[in-house]
Amino acid sequence: MTGSALSLAVGMARNAASHLEVKDRVPRVDTVEKLASVLHVSPGFLAFGVENSFELAAESVSAGLAMRLAQLRQERGFSYRELARLSQTSHKFIQMTETGVTVPSIAKVEQLAQALAVSPSWLAFGIGERDVAPPRRSRAAAATVQPA
Repeated sequence: MTGSALSLAVGMARNAASHLEVKDRVPRVDTVEKLASVLHVSPGFLAFGVENSFELAAESVSAGLAMRLAQLRQERGFSYRELARLSQTSHKFIQMTETGVTVPSIAKVEQLAQALAVSPSWLAFGIGERDVAPPRRSRAAAATVQPA
C-alpha cells in the first residue's frame, strides 16, 4: 500500500502517512489506531512495538485513554500540576486529556506513561501489561509514610 493510499484510507491528507514514516510528525493516538486498523495490526504494535493480536474493534480503544489517565493520576496521588511537572507537560494538558478535550500524541503519551510508571501501550490503548516499574508516589503520599 502506498503512503497516499494509506493516508486516504484513514481520511488523512494524501501525504500525511509519508510524513509519519519519515518522522516529520508524531501522530495522535487516535490516528495510530486508524492506521493500525487499515494495516490490520494492533495499535500497540504500530506505536510501541507491543505484540498483540489484531482485532477489528467496534469502538475506539484509544477513547479509554482519558479514563485510564484520570484513574492512574488519582491512584498515584498526583495533582494535575504534579503530574504535569513529572511528565514535562502542563496541568492544562493533563486536564484537557482527562476530560477528552484533547487527544495526545504518541510522544505525550510516552511522557505521561513514564511519569506514571506504566506501559505507554496500556495507557494509550489498554494493550499489554499495565505497570512497568514500581510507581512513583506523590510528594503528599510520600510525606504521610511513617519511618519504621
